[in-house]
Amino acid sequence: MSSTSNKKSQKRMRGIPVHYDELKKAHNIMLTNSSWEWLRASAKQSGVSVGELIERWVRSQVD
Repeated sequence: MSSTSNKKSQKRMRGIPVHYDELKKAHNIMLTNSSWEWLRASAKQSGVSVGELIERWVRSQVD
């Protein structure tokens, strides 16, 4: 797994991963409204999407 902090900014191209060694794929999760709002606020504060916030959290738990 690669780290986002070590990669130089790249132009995004369809079908080519930018931040990680693999492409992202859509998945669905069920959350309460309060959890979703907390995630949205945290992601906004971090300047990333909710999906990227979750990706980073999961990777921090695995690495």
